[in-house]
Parts: sequence; C-alpha cells; structure tokens
Amino acid sequence: MRLVAIGLALVLAGCGGGEGTPAKDGGAGADSALGADGATGDAGARDGAAGDGAAGDAAPADGAAADVAVALDASAAPVATVTVTAPSAPMVVGAEATLTATLRDAGGALLTGRAIAWSSSAPARMSVSAGGVVHAFAPGGPVVITATSEGVPGSVALTIIDGVATGIADVYRFLERCPGNDPAYATIRADFQLRADDVPITGDPPCTEPYLTVPLAQLTDELYVLQALRIAYYLSPGTEGFLPWTPLGLYPWLHTRAAGINLKSAPNQLYCCDQLDGKLFFAMSRQSASSRDSKRDWPGLSSSLAFIAHEVRHADPGPGHTNGCPAFPLPTSPYGCDQTYDLANLGSYGVQYWLESSLADGSLYIGIPCAPTAVAQAYLADAVQQANGFIDRFVTNPPPTATTRRTYGGPCPP
Repeated sequence: MRLVAIGLALVLAGCGGGEGTPAKDGGAGADSALGADGATGDAGARDGAAGDGAAGDAAPADGAAADVAVALDASAAPVATVTVTAPSAPMVVGAEATLTATLRDAGGALLTGRAIAWSSSAPARMSVSAGGVVHAFAPGGPVVITATSEGVPGSVALTIIDGVATGIADVYRFLERCPGNDPAYATIRADFQLRADDVPITGDPPCTEPYLTVPLAQLTDELYVLQALRIAYYLSPGTEGFLPWTPLGLYPWLHTRAAGINLKSAPNQLYCCDQLDGKLFFAMSRQSASSRDSKRDWPGLSSSLAFIAHEVRHADPGPGHTNGCPAFPLPTSPYGCDQTYDLANLGSYGVQYWLESSLADGSLYIGIPCAPTAVAQAYLADAVQQANGFIDRFVTNPPPTATTRRTYGGPCPP
C-alpha cells in the first residue's frame, strides 16, 4: 500500500494482489503516516481514519485497489493568526483582567492546545502573566500586550486612567448585605462609636436582608449610618495616595479624624463636631421616615457618606466656608461656599464634589457597570446630579461639569 496526499486529504491506495489489512480505530499506522500527535489530535479529524468504518474497510479480497481518504488532523495545521481580546473600557489602577488569545489556521479554523507566550510593552505600568492576566499599576499608555504562538504575534493596546479599583466590585450586590452580617462589622463598630444625644449606643440595630428592601421600621438612623460606614470601609482600598486632600485611604482618614457620630434629636443639626470625652464626633439630626427610606439604596447612601466626609474635612482642619458664591452671593448670606476649587487644598464642598464626580466618571470604581442596566444608569445619573449640584458653591474657579465615563476595574463577581 502507499499513502497519497490529495489536497488536504491523504489517500491510502491498495497495491493489489494480496488481501487488504483493515485500518483499526486509532491505529498507529494512520497516526504515524500523518505525523499527528495522538495525545492532542482532534478526535473529529480522526473519525475519517477509522471511526466511521468507511475508511477502515478492508481492501476487496479479489485484489482490486481500494482508495481510503484520511482527513488531515487539524492539530497539525500551523498557527496563521492570533487575536487578543481585552476589556474595551480604559482600566483603572489596581484592576486585573484576563485576556483571551484566539488562534486560527490559514483557513480560519480554530486551533487549541498551542503554547502562547505573553509580553507587555511597559511591564512597570501594566504586567501580564503567563496565563494572560494583566494588572494595571500606573496611569498612562497605551500599553501593548502581545500574545505569540508559533512565532505569530497578536496584540491589543490598553490604557490605564488615573483611577482606582476599590474593594467594591459590584455595588448593587454589595448593598444587599446588612452591616451586622459583614465580617468587618466588629471593626467598624470599634472604630466609630455611635451616640444618641451624647449617650453611647450599645446595641446592634436589627436588619433583615436584603438591605435594599429592609422594612422601614428597621431602617433606623443607626442602621443606615453603619451601612454608610461599611461603604467607606470597602471603598477605601486603593485610595491611599489617591485622594487629593489626604495621603490616607478614605476609611483611615475618617477614622483618624472623628471618633464617631452623634445622632441628635434636635432638627437641622449637621456639623463638625461635638467634643465628647475629649474626642470629636460628627453631629447629625435624626431623619424623617421618608428621608430614611432613601438611604436603602446607593444614591441616598452615597450622599450620606459625602456629607460625612464634608464635615470630617473641617476636622483636618480644611479651609473654612464663606459666602459670595452663586448659591449664596450676598455679604449677608449664610456661609455656604468654598472660596475656590483647589485640588491642592480642597474645602468641604470640594470634597463632596470630588467624591461624587469620581464615582460618576469611574475614577473610583465600585462596579456600577455590573448592576442591571437601568440600575447602573440611575446610579450614574444620580452621581452626576449630586456632583453638579455643588458647582455653584465656589466663589472662584468652580470645578468642571461632571460627566459619566465607562471604566474597567475588574470582572463582575459571579
């Protein structure tokens, strides 16, 4: 017998005279003639060699020649193209992503089981592992990530923006958990003491999960304040050295400036700070039922967190308030303005604007894109509205109009 290659197939030709020898399923003869790797070859390609019986039939006993077509094993085809798939949005610092390299032969057939080598054009800015996992270290780019297989390269260019991947990967699902059920709850209660009209609060507020639908009777001031502090705790990772007004992360900054929160029964109390037992306590009035109801979801909670940051900034102490801004233009107006928006010396309204605008444009990545589309759009729209609501609080140099931007801070949790 002889093997004859015709196009992409091999023809096994009987030589006549003797009785043909059947090709056996998975027989070494066929694999050896093809040079295929029996361990990694495509099972479908081997079917034609013996699996369906047509190629494995014996040559006729009368000695007539029998031609047997043997399909070429796809694993033997060389790599012709490499395509790298990556997140389409710019990445924030601290983000990780698993890239995918798709290999195809000259005919467009998908190839698997081939070795792939990964490399980065700027590993100090963005590294890539042997498995194609990239990690963003510093803003800039584009950084070219290349996957090479059998000498054939494919690449993708990625950009890192000046933002951070926080400890919240999916804020919508994050808010389902009650504060008391969180592993960090004991730490938060130890770091921030709650008081009611100066008297320490010792009990734990009841909460039935999911927090997003907790009964209003349980949604007390104590509960939503603890949820806001829980947000601060998980929002903090990655913010060290990123916040314009402090080198600390968000949670350590709050903790080192204020010992807790003093809930006041008197209305219209929102200030920093009461001094109790030699420590500073952020003061705020208890809220009405309708106001508390808004604190079950992200817009109301982020607003509370921004207000806490506003007042704690006074304890730094940050720049004081004045009047003369569009919101309070007269010399006799209340002091409801910051003199200027200066990132090197932000006032309290500047802190609020910066937090909300950074949430809107994805600089503070909390996984808003992981939420259902309508929810994500509502969260972003609220952040923009809240940030832009502070623009008229500056006498000079107001901040720019806040906008949304899609960024990538990591995969959505399963």
